[in-house]
Amino acid sequence: MQNRRTAQIDLVKLSLFILKRIWIVAICAVIGFGAMYWYVSRSRVDTYTASGTMYVYNGNPNLVNYGYTNTSDLSSAVRLIDTYTIVMKSNKVMDVVSERLASAYPGITPGYLRGTLSMRSVSETGVVEVVCRTNDGQKSADICNMVLDVAPAEIIRVVSAGNIEVVDYATVPLRADSRNEMRRAMTGALAGAVLAAGILVLLFLLDRKIKDTDDLTNNFTPPVLSSIQRTKSGDSNPSEFLLKDSSSMTVLEHYAKLRMNLLYTLVGKESHTVVVTSAISGEGKSTITANLAISCAMSGKHVLLVDADLRRATQRDIFEYDRKLPGLSEVLIKTCSLDDAIRKSEREMLDLLPAGHLPPNPAELLSSKDMTDVLQELEKRYDLVLIDMPPINIVSDPLVVSSHVAGCLFVVRQDYSDQREVRKALKAAELTDMKVLGFVFYGEKINQGSYYSRRYYNKYYNSYYHSSDHRKHEDAQEHEHHHVNHKGAENK
Repeated sequence: MQNRRTAQIDLVKLSLFILKRIWIVAICAVIGFGAMYWYVSRSRVDTYTASGTMYVYNGNPNLVNYGYTNTSDLSSAVRLIDTYTIVMKSNKVMDVVSERLASAYPGITPGYLRGTLSMRSVSETGVVEVVCRTNDGQKSADICNMVLDVAPAEIIRVVSAGNIEVVDYATVPLRADSRNEMRRAMTGALAGAVLAAGILVLLFLLDRKIKDTDDLTNNFTPPVLSSIQRTKSGDSNPSEFLLKDSSSMTVLEHYAKLRMNLLYTLVGKESHTVVVTSAISGEGKSTITANLAISCAMSGKHVLLVDADLRRATQRDIFEYDRKLPGLSEVLIKTCSLDDAIRKSEREMLDLLPAGHLPPNPAELLSSKDMTDVLQELEKRYDLVLIDMPPINIVSDPLVVSSHVAGCLFVVRQDYSDQREVRKALKAAELTDMKVLGFVFYGEKINQGSYYSRRYYNKYYNSYYHSSDHRKHEDAQEHEHHHVNHKGAENK
């Protein structure tokens, strides 16, 4: 029943999903911006950077010659800078530097000095820059200059360099290093936005709810017979969702489309009995069944609506009839005749067969020969029999009548039905040879497609009926004009 398609991410849907929740991304970006700005401006200690340079005359030009462009020589130069750094931070150098600075900066240690120092080559030349960063400008300059005095001798001894000459000693930095509050705050904003977007993407991938008809056509084989606009109502009374003459033209046309497509699928079939079911409860199958029955009756079909949800009868609440009336369960246990159980509705051409009282064994009754006999009798009396039955994933009731009906309509509710539940129900129907005639997509946000969007749909019908009224007015004027001319001719 389901298509064997490789799972793909619909980038358009993902983009729309994120855009509809862009306010979450914006809020997280603002929070990230504020948090990072506060951290940089309040928590970070000011630092001061001082630097000096020295030139190294290498005794072995084959080891490194910064004038060469040979790749191996440049690689050697880079490795030699690392060597200089290791020598500069060696215990021998750091111990001397710490001893000489101890009087000015009591408690200074070789370990502290190593954390403040770094070394780098200046534009791939023989000039080496010694950099020191501390929380005091004078201290940074003093440490850097002391290293420039002490380190060259040790570097010459270890590396066998020809000579080292100090080019520039460090000066005391007048300003603290730039914190780049705004730059870091923008980084925080970007991080917050990316985090929020990542969470939304994860939620999108984990969300298996059916959003539109594309989720059905792309993942399952049965066709979508119609999309039904769910009526918004503040009243919890089920009868408020019942199709009426005063219902919107959009809803009436949706049910008309479902009716025509259903009758088309029944062409050539021996049976004209249809089960209406769903995967789980709460998807609107009872409302769809009731309104489809009314729509078919309005088209001139003699229709019977059977409430076969013996465990949780709903049609009695929709059509507001007495719950004590006998129904299908009494017919099956033969305490009531079929004629006595069927009742006329307020709609012409529509009859109802209530569920009756809850029996102790609903599944056994529905799978009995008596149920087969009842269905055969109803086929003779009515043009169409619609059976409201429980969800497939909850009980097996809809499946036990599979061999006695033309098939089933499968109701799916927007942003409620789960693809995994639908797949499970279709698999169960497939195993019992229950033919799924098609899906009925039920929701409050129905899209008619890029061309027949809801906006265009309403505009089309408003324009259509306005044109119709205008045509009637023109016809009336033309008739009146013709009548006046005719009367004038008679007077002559």
